[in-house]
Amino acid sequence: MSFSEFVQQESFPGDTIAYVTSRVSEQSNELPPQVVVLFGATGDLARRKLLSGMMHLALSDLAPRIRVVGTSLEEMSSDEFRQMALEAIDEYSTRKVSEDQWRQFASKLTYVSQKAGPAALGEAVSLAELELGPGTKRLHYLSVPPKAALAVVEMLGAADLVKRSRIIMEKPFGTDLASAIALNAKVHETFDEDQIFRIDHFLGKEPAQNILAFRFANGLFEPIWNRNFIDHIQIDIPEKLTLDGRANFYESTGAFKDMVVTPVPGTRIHGNGTAHGARTSRDQRGKEQGIPFDASARSTKRGARPVLRLQVRTGRGAGLRHGYVRRPSM
Repeated sequence: MSFSEFVQQESFPGDTIAYVTSRVSEQSNELPPQVVVLFGATGDLARRKLLSGMMHLALSDLAPRIRVVGTSLEEMSSDEFRQMALEAIDEYSTRKVSEDQWRQFASKLTYVSQKAGPAALGEAVSLAELELGPGTKRLHYLSVPPKAALAVVEMLGAADLVKRSRIIMEKPFGTDLASAIALNAKVHETFDEDQIFRIDHFLGKEPAQNILAFRFANGLFEPIWNRNFIDHIQIDIPEKLTLDGRANFYESTGAFKDMVVTPVPGTRIHGNGTAHGARTSRDQRGKEQGIPFDASARSTKRGARPVLRLQVRTGRGAGLRHGYVRRPSM
């Protein structure tokens, strides 16, 4: 399912997994006008990824009729926010834009501080909706740490911005199982399940998608990618990035949960990947119990790339579990 299809649809199948992609189905209708409320608009993820992504989306045929209302705890004017966005796009975007293209996108940007309260946010969204005309929908993008998510949801309820809306919640969703369950229950007090889209932005990247194809579409590896034949898995995630203002996030969440725990299960290294029901996910996890994971996330000045290594069992013990030998079909 594409990102634009998620925004448009009225109902959602309960046992399918949605993938964010830039491709739009040929059968999909024209995307209705959207007001994107970007929480955490001055944060690291917004500067590095989201603002440039929204700019290219707004300049494309995918979603030309959008307005972006940025909001965060920082107090700044809309002009100051546009300048920050321009500097972020110049620094981090891989695709450069002309001055005319930037002016076109800048005209779609406004900013309101969360400190101004729900009424100010609601007013900013209403003004953006007036510019876009009737039929405008709302898309709330939460690029905030788990501890701030509930306050944002409550603010959206107080600002009366729940109707005609979808909400995107970035990983990590909570900091552990208990907090994730509690957060989910609180979110459901304001939003219906078919309005909620929980994502990891890195799962839309081609390397993550390639793991799915490598895992399930490869006749050589598919039969042996399970606990009967895999001895252990090593994951090394080096990055040039340092804390750079992210200390508060990593203090509460940590690099392991941010870089390893959430993305790895999401790529379905251990499961079928075609179903998203709770029972299916649990059954697939059961097949992989007993496989040691050795994961590391580290900072480096060199341009090393992330590495995923699967060590296959060798010798007489390969494939021997529960008293039987399972042989791959070649």
